[in-house]
Amino acid sequence: MDGGRWVSGQAGLSMSDKPLVLVQRAWPVVDKVNALRRQVVGRVRSLDLIQWRQVEYGQDIAQRVHLWELNDLAPRDGWPCVLLIHGGGWREGSWQDFESLAPLLTRKGLMVAALDYRLAPEHPWPAALEDVFAALEFLRGQWVDGDKIAVWGHSAGGQLAMMAALQRPEEVCCAVALGAPADLEDQALTESLEDVFTTEQLKSASPINQVCDAPPPILQVHGTADKVCDIAQARQHAAVRTQVELIEVLDGDHGLRWPPVTAMRARRKAIDWMVDKLDMPERGSKWRPRKKGRR
Repeated sequence: MDGGRWVSGQAGLSMSDKPLVLVQRAWPVVDKVNALRRQVVGRVRSLDLIQWRQVEYGQDIAQRVHLWELNDLAPRDGWPCVLLIHGGGWREGSWQDFESLAPLLTRKGLMVAALDYRLAPEHPWPAALEDVFAALEFLRGQWVDGDKIAVWGHSAGGQLAMMAALQRPEEVCCAVALGAPADLEDQALTESLEDVFTTEQLKSASPINQVCDAPPPILQVHGTADKVCDIAQARQHAAVRTQVELIEVLDGDHGLRWPPVTAMRARRKAIDWMVDKLDMPERGSKWRPRKKGRR
C-alpha cells in the first residue's frame, strides 16, 4: 500500500473511443474466446452449486437475475450476498460477464446474484439504477442476511454499484467498483452519453456528487492506463470521500485484463476486501469432517 492506496503493475490493450464499452481493436476473436473461457471455467466451478437461471425481479423481460448458492447449510441469519452488475456503457452487456467469477465468490460462502437490467437507449437513465434498487429489494426477500449485502460492478456497472451504495446505504454493506466513472461531467465522457443521460442528469448521476451522511465502505480498482475512464476520477473520488479506498493497477487497462498477473492480483485483493467487510459468519457444513465418538 502506498499513501493509502494499493498499487500493482504493466502494459494494456487499446480501447475504442466509445466511452465505457470495451472493444478490442485487434484480434476481434478475443472477446469470443474470453466468453468461451468464462463459460467453461464457470461450469467447472459451479459443480455442486445450486443455481437459478433468469429469475424475475420485475415485469420487464430484461429484469432478471441468475443466482448461485452453496449446496450446504445456510448461516442462521441467511447467506451474506453480493449483487454483480455488468458494464457495457449502460447500453449492452449481460450477467454472463460474471459466469466464471460468480461461482468463485459463491464458494466463499456467499449467495451471488448476477444482474440483467434495462438498457439504453430504449431505457435511458435512471432505468438501470431503478433496476439495481429493485434487485436489492428482491434479494432481501430471499434467504440472505439483509445486513450483509454487497454490490460489485465493472465500468458502468461500477457507477451503478457506487450510486446504489451512496443512495441506499442502509441496504448496502459495501461496494466494489472496477474501472468505474465517478464524474460523468468529465468532458471525455459527456459527448457520447447523450442517448443515456440528459445534460441535467450528468451531475446527479455522478457518484462523486452524491451527498451521503453515512456511506458504506467503497473500493475502487482502476488501471493507470485506462483510456476509457481516466484514473484521475477514481483518485479524486478517493480524495474527497474518506470511505473510498483505491487499488491502482499500474499500466492496467479498462477491462483490467492486462497486465494479466497484476490485474488478477488486484481482483483477488478486491475479493478479499469485500469478504472482510461482509464479516462472514460461521456456517455448518456437510463437508466438514466430523469426529467419531469414542466407544
